[in-house]
Formats: sequence, C-alpha cells, structure tokens
Amino acid sequence: MAALALSRIPCPECGEEVFDLAAHCAEAHGTVREGLAPVVTERLEAAAPRRSAAPAPTDLTVKMLGVEFPVDPYVPEGACLPKPEGYMLPTKGRAKKEHKRVLVSLARGRSVFVWGGPGTGKDAIFHAFSEDTGTPALIFTFTPGADIRKWFFSRTIDSEGTGWEYGALWRALTEGVKGTDGVARPALILFSDIDRGTPEQLEEFRLVLDTTSKRIVGPTGEVAKILPGTRFAFTANSCGSGDPNGRMSSQTMDASLIDRMGRFVEFVSMHWDDESRILRGKFPELVERVPAIFDELGAATMSLRDAIGKRTLYAEFTHRGLCEVLSEAEDLLWCARGDAVPKGLLGNAFKAWLHRLEKDDRMVAKRLIDAAITDGAVARD
Repeated sequence: MAALALSRIPCPECGEEVFDLAAHCAEAHGTVREGLAPVVTERLEAAAPRRSAAPAPTDLTVKMLGVEFPVDPYVPEGACLPKPEGYMLPTKGRAKKEHKRVLVSLARGRSVFVWGGPGTGKDAIFHAFSEDTGTPALIFTFTPGADIRKWFFSRTIDSEGTGWEYGALWRALTEGVKGTDGVARPALILFSDIDRGTPEQLEEFRLVLDTTSKRIVGPTGEVAKILPGTRFAFTANSCGSGDPNGRMSSQTMDASLIDRMGRFVEFVSMHWDDESRILRGKFPELVERVPAIFDELGAATMSLRDAIGKRTLYAEFTHRGLCEVLSEAEDLLWCARGDAVPKGLLGNAFKAWLHRLEKDDRMVAKRLIDAAITDGAVARD
C-alpha cells in the first residue's frame, strides 16, 4: 500500500510550510484561524480505502453450494421454517451432489421429491433454504388416520348456522403469505413422510399437483387458482414404491400421482468428514477430552452402514443414532471422577444404539464395531 502523505500549507504570516496551519498559527503566532484542517493530497485520496454502500434490501443474496438465491427481508421470521441447530450443507461426495440438485430445483421453481434413509437431511434442507432465503414455507406431515381434508377446509357450526372454515393449506395455496410490506408471496409447501399416506389421503392432492391446471376445488364446488410461484416439496423414506423390508415404509403410492410430484432425488448419508464436523460442533466436551473418539466412531459408522446397505445387518444407523452414542459417552464421562476417561468409553457408549437391535443383529453389529475401535463391546459382554 502506498505511504500516506499530507500537503504542506504556507503560513501567511511567516511563510513556513506546515501540515496543520491552525495549530502552527496558534503555537507560533498566538493567532486563531478557524475552519482550517490539514489538506489531503491526491496520493492519500487514491490510497484511502473506499467504503461501498450497503446493498439495498431488495439486492440481498445468499449462496448455498454455489447456487445463488435472493433473500427476502420482508418475510416475517415466523413465516419461515426454522433451520435445525448446527445445520451444515454437505461439502463432499454424493450427498453434496444430491443436495445441490435440490437447491437447483428450488432456484428454478420446480417441485421436488426427496427420499432416503432417516437422518439424511431430507426435511432439513428445506428448513435451511426457507430460513436462509426468507422464503415463506409450511410443512404438513402425513400420519396414519389423519384427516387430510382439514388442511383444506372443515365444517363449522355457530349461532348463525353451518359454514366452512378454510385451513392453512388452502390459504397458503390461494393467498400465499403476506410480508411486512403487505405484498403476498407464494409459499413453499413441504409434505413430509408422504409415503406413509394412505391412498385416500393422497387422492386429495391429485388436482392440486396437476401441473397444467394449477387450481383447487373448494367444499361447495368452487374452483380457486393456486397462487403462481407456489412450490411443492415432498420427503419420504422410500421412493413411493414401498419398502419390502418394512424398515421404512410399507405403503405403495399411485404411479400417476408420483408423476405429478416433480423430479426425484435420493439422499444418502453424508461423507464422514462432513458428518464428523457437525458432531464435533454438537459435542464440544468430547472434542476437548477425547478427540480420538470421533476417528474410531467414523470407522465403526462406515462399517455398520456398509453392512446395512448390503443387508447383512438389519438396522438403521442414522445421524440421530450417532448423537445417542455420543450423548451416552458424555454421560459416562460425567460419571467418571475428575478428568479420568473411562476405559472402553466408545464401546460402552455404543450400547445406546445396540440395545435397540434384536439378538442376532446385535451380535453382527458388535463384531463390526469391535473391528473399528479399541476396547470393543463383544469381549466385555
């Protein structure tokens, strides 16, 4: 960086060239000259950093895996889905590629169906997108026996007789969500666990998801238009064809309805480097006292998930399962005296997950774990 310089100013009384004429006159001549200040040279002006103006609220953007989205500052926080605590997008492997496919779909206004095993971040990516971009969003979760029609409308009875009350889904589809500026925004509608829906429940969405009509029929036969720009997202443990193993879902969805749900993206578990980074943020005490536990846990995790994928182990070892193992390790440290680290810490902590398995699967899992960690679980038991 160029050196900074000030211009010298000749004193009108003695002719001496000084940097600060007001200070010189007061000190050398006892006179006061107001309104004078050192003069900055062109060299100083060129070298001085210039502050750019803050972007206008309408120009705010955020990048997610290289995909740039505008940020809407006028959408109330309560109208967005909350981002999970400690959420991070994957940065490596197949998980990163599939997460980016979803983000591109959202940027292009497409509907998208995300499916995969528990704990792969299916719902979380839409929560993070909603909060980070200020996109109004609603989530509707399918559960057995739920009256889906109430999401659209329901019968009311009051002193004036019977009528109809329109539900949150109907209002979001037809009215959108108003920002603090009074303008309605189209919403992102997230349907979670949709593969658990019954044929009767899912039939309610056939017309809504029709990409050509974009309309919805009310309780009295009236037809309302869906607000342009409304986006749909679906998450499920299976791709809609059902899970013959019964681990995740047994429902089979209608093929013609699946065709209306946009592009399909299968989520997989994160690369261990990414997942480990998230776990380290959630369990700082373990990072401080037994940092090596994460390397051994990673080796065991990859071994278990490989066996599950090959169906030699009938189980699921999700991110939540990992968190239970590590929280058990924290409990064991809490029980220990002082700064001592209990022997076989990780092997004992794995019981938090192992005890949910049947006897035969538990033995298979223990052997895989023992091969990856010190002081394993099988020998002790």
